[in-house]
Amino acid sequence: MPDNYLDDQFALLDCIPTPVFILNVDGQGIPTYAHCNLPLLSYLARELSDFVGHTAPQVFGPEFGDIAFTEQRKAIASRSQHQFEITLHTGDQLRTVRTTLFPQMDQDGRVVRLVGSVQDISSEEIAQTTQEKLNEISTEVEQFIAMAAHDLRTPMRNIMDLADMLHEDFEDQGDEKLGLLNLLKETAEKSMDLISDVLSYASTLGPVSPNTSYNLAELGKDLMLILDPKGAHQLICSDINLNGEKSVMQIALRNLIDNAIKHGQRDRLTLCCTARLDGENAVEIVLTDNGVGFENPGIAFLETGTFRTDSGYGLLAIRKLITARGGKISAQNNPSGQGSRINLSLPNQIDDPKQTVSDSRISIRPASTDRLFDPMSSSA
Repeated sequence: MPDNYLDDQFALLDCIPTPVFILNVDGQGIPTYAHCNLPLLSYLARELSDFVGHTAPQVFGPEFGDIAFTEQRKAIASRSQHQFEITLHTGDQLRTVRTTLFPQMDQDGRVVRLVGSVQDISSEEIAQTTQEKLNEISTEVEQFIAMAAHDLRTPMRNIMDLADMLHEDFEDQGDEKLGLLNLLKETAEKSMDLISDVLSYASTLGPVSPNTSYNLAELGKDLMLILDPKGAHQLICSDINLNGEKSVMQIALRNLIDNAIKHGQRDRLTLCCTARLDGENAVEIVLTDNGVGFENPGIAFLETGTFRTDSGYGLLAIRKLITARGGKISAQNNPSGQGSRINLSLPNQIDDPKQTVSDSRISIRPASTDRLFDPMSSSA
């Protein structure tokens, strides 16, 4: 073998863009650096003379070098590929790297050399830490909402009891107060159901609940009673029977309708909710309104998860809920330039596949509503 054979090999290593180093192993099994290629020297901001002939503790000091030296000895003892992670100084920064060692053996099976490659995984570590923090924050928010909803049950139950007490000896004077009292009681009862849904929210993110059959229009009617007890707005909804997780659909639609009413900026808002098949195992819900439409932050929130301070926790929750179920959601302004459009898809089945969204639609509100937009037009 020529005397300059290893020198030629080391020169080739400098052509490899990946940080690579060579360790020679003496008869006592002590590894010392023989070469570090240029990408590694550049990454560590060190000179080759800092490494050649030195052990890891001599190069990196006892704090980091002892760890690397121990892992190198493990690779020698195992005589097989060995991988470990370590934090090193790279210039004036601390970076986390993943090092992979490949032993080379002589004819007698003794390890005479270690070839190592280095991969910077600092970004992976940061991403993992960030995700863990986000999951922790999300869990805390969900727990807070659950506790808040639990605390709301008592005052809401008190409202129901007060409504019953007022109703006992109430004399109808023909001034519509009896109707308002009945509306108060009914709204309180529906709100109690709403609070119960919030309490069950955490469980809906976990194991999938059993599928049940439900009518989309009836679900919309219950939601409008809670969100719009005075009947100021109108919902045109497909009268269609679905089979799936009703609680998930209810939570999603309740938040979306509530958001549309709050931000539609109309005294009389018209919403349209239609259902159609989305492949074999999903149903797409298209919810449109004739309000002012989305601003950019609203669309960005639903498509990228950016938090909207003016939308509260609701939209963030439904996005997480829908994606956890394997569904999808998107938002845009109507092509006609009036109002917004939200498409959400969830695992559901239409009980009668022959039934279409045009078969039957129910208008949920008194007939005195302002001019309706066509729910089946290009903007719906």
